[in-house]
Amino acid sequence: MKKIFVYCLIALLSVTIAHTISFGAKKEEESPFKKGVKYFYQQKFEIAELLFQEELKNNPENALAYSYLGDIFLYKKRYDGALQLYIKAMELNPKSAEDAFRIGQVYYYKKQPEEALTYFKKAFSLNPQLKFAYYHIGLTYLMLLRDKEKTIESWEKFLAIAPEDPQYEKIKRVIELLRDPKFVLPPPGSDVSIEEALHLGGIVLDDVQREAQDKKAGHETKKTKNKLEEIYRDDEL
Repeated sequence: MKKIFVYCLIALLSVTIAHTISFGAKKEEESPFKKGVKYFYQQKFEIAELLFQEELKNNPENALAYSYLGDIFLYKKRYDGALQLYIKAMELNPKSAEDAFRIGQVYYYKKQPEEALTYFKKAFSLNPQLKFAYYHIGLTYLMLLRDKEKTIESWEKFLAIAPEDPQYEKIKRVIELLRDPKFVLPPPGSDVSIEEALHLGGIVLDDVQREAQDKKAGHETKKTKNKLEEIYRDDEL
């Protein structure tokens, strides 16, 4: 009789423990952060924003939550807010190359080239796999500083480290065009844009796919688009 009682007690405890583990796992899956990530990748940014804000109220040390929220603000062109969020994310995770890149991107949009260059270079130094950071370094020199020599120098380095890039040949042709002493970059405020000037030179840089850092939230790998006018946009954004 005692043996039967003991077996029943063990069985009951096993069920209770299994239920507790299952409940705990379910509760973790339904945290505001995990819900926010899910809605982020479904492009439901309004809901995701609220969930990330809720997460940060409960867990203000969650660097990824600041980073995701910064992505949403960047998409909405709320540049100052995005900048503060990325800076906070980097304070919590100083080795985040992606957040450094994002800060550079925000400064690019705010037309602050020196700050943009600082963070693009920082992103590459933190993670040399972010080769496209050097693409944007060259782009900053070209679009914001109108510096032909620095553009050439940066893009030559980019081609050297990223020979597999889909636009390798086109970027090479842009470099050749910039080397031509007869090709003059239009000054800021000119009626002729740099894109139009390059087009007149027979070159158009297409949209291309590039890999970005995985934010390590469910192993979702973010894809990015780059073109001359619109620097680094996530497919998910």
